[in-house]
Amino acid sequence: MSTNSIEVIDRGLRRLSENMGVREAELFVSTLLREKFDYTQWRRSFVDSIASFEDLDALLKQTGEQPRSDSRAEIVL
Repeated sequence: MSTNSIEVIDRGLRRLSENMGVREAELFVSTLLREKFDYTQWRRSFVDSIASFEDLDALLKQTGEQPRSDSRAEIVL
């Protein structure tokens, strides 16, 4: 495993632990490994549901996040 991969994993686990607590972070990681979670498929279903900034703003409001931009674009990638 490359140094960059180790650093990314270390930072990710540190962030998970800071935000979820060590026990929940460990449960989260072990669940992903055990359930053969397909991040790409999950992410695609998430992105496909967002067709505009209004859709993204509505999703952010559901999660309690604040929109970071008031911009409007023709295409959302």
